[in-house]
Amino acid sequence: MMQYLFIFIGGSIGALLRYWFSFMNPDSGFPTGTFIANIMGSFLMGLLGSLALKYFANNAHLKKGITTGFIGAFTTFSTFQFELVSMLAHQYYLLLVIYAITSYIIGIIVCYIGVRIGGKIA
Repeated sequence: MMQYLFIFIGGSIGALLRYWFSFMNPDSGFPTGTFIANIMGSFLMGLLGSLALKYFANNAHLKKGITTGFIGAFTTFSTFQFELVSMLAHQYYLLLVIYAITSYIIGIIVCYIGVRIGGKIA
């Protein structure tokens, strides 16, 4: 039962922060807020995933609150997909390809960097 409280608290903070980032998105064009939130979340997931093995081993509730709650609510795969579909509907094909490719590639790279940094700290 306690894990749900940690997830709720982490998720509330992540969702509010994500909402704040949504104000960076222009009406048309590159969705800056979503991009930044997802890239930051990718890095944090890599970093905290690595650190969790050492620092959160005895506190699974805190780990769930940070990863599932905070990072899960802060990042947004569904908004990312909706923005891609919207770009398609508006025939912003080049922007769609740039946004999709950069989001996936940079997300993987920063997650990897987070894992590497987390591994050195732990």
